[in-house]
Amino acid sequence: MRRSILLSAALFVFAAVSAFGALPAMAGEEVQAEESAHAAEGAKPGSYEDWCDEHKVPESQCTRCDKALIPVFKATGDWCDKHGLPNSHDLKCNPDLKIIRPPKESA
Repeated sequence: MRRSILLSAALFVFAAVSAFGALPAMAGEEVQAEESAHAAEGAKPGSYEDWCDEHKVPESQCTRCDKALIPVFKATGDWCDKHGLPNSHDLKCNPDLKIIRPPKESA
């Protein structure tokens, strides 16, 4: 009896993994959508294109996407230890703070 339950469970897991393995195109689409939420490589800092849509801050300043930026903000005293964000991005400590995406440059 116990052996048949284990065999049934193993078959169920195999079937589930097989079924979800058939969805790589959908997973790829999610990755593309996620990547488009970030600035393109080489975007000019301070430009409209320099925007992290996921975190609503300039991509060139997004410490959630680029952890290497954290020491820079800490060195300038622009850091909230409580929230793990630059003070200049911390809407919880600074509810009146407005972080606005720059406008598109006209061609």
